Amino acid sequence: MTNNNLIDVSVVLPCRNEEESIGICINKIKKIFQDNNINGEIIVSDSSTDKSPQIAQELEAKIIKHNKKGYGVAYLEGFGGVGGKYIFMADCDNTYDFNEIPRFLKYLDEGYDFVIGDRFGGKMEKGAMPWSHRYIGNPVLSSLFRMIFNTKINDIHCGMRAFKKDGLDKLDLKTTGMEFASEMIIEVIKNDLKTKELPISYHARYGESKLKTISDGLRHLKLMIKKSL
Repeated sequence: MTNNNLIDVSVVLPCRNEEESIGICINKIKKIFQDNNINGEIIVSDSSTDKSPQIAQELEAKIIKHNKKGYGVAYLEGFGGVGGKYIFMADCDNTYDFNEIPRFLKYLDEGYDFVIGDRFGGKMEKGAMPWSHRYIGNPVLSSLFRMIFNTKINDIHCGMRAFKKDGLDKLDLKTTGMEFASEMIIEVIKNDLKTKELPISYHARYGESKLKTISDGLRHLKLMIKKSL
């Protein structure tokens, strides 16, 4: 897959105070690049107040420092620095298995424009997701999303995704919070991008979660209603 003239994939990691896991994630990604002959780069979009950026820099990741809070903001800032023909995105709290990277890239190579993981279709480690999220929040919001936007995607909020860089320009992404996850899929559907969903494993995170169950859920719901009108 290596191409000396073009980076194969830019892995973008949103990071806010993940010093417990950022180094683990970067080392895993670097090993996957090496083992699979992937010409890749790792971009850390950082707003941390801890040692996360220093750890990432020592491991030769590209740091985009912006000090802006928000899941969507982190990705919007990070996307501005990508150099790969493919973009792979995932959290750096060690919940996702980066060994999935080659499988995601395989489907992009085969002609898919957007590949997303399905945590509910794979193996979910005990404690990886709060009971209220696993059995109420995610299923309810995902069901509403599928009904409103006529899609078969099962896990709307899965953060492990990959897409072609030239497809990014087609997506009108503006939201700054967790609702960014929903906005991206709405834009993918709107632009009729060829989509593949893959079952993936999901693990208990390192460090403290940034999710705010009620407020984040309402932000997703508000965006869905707004975009459906």
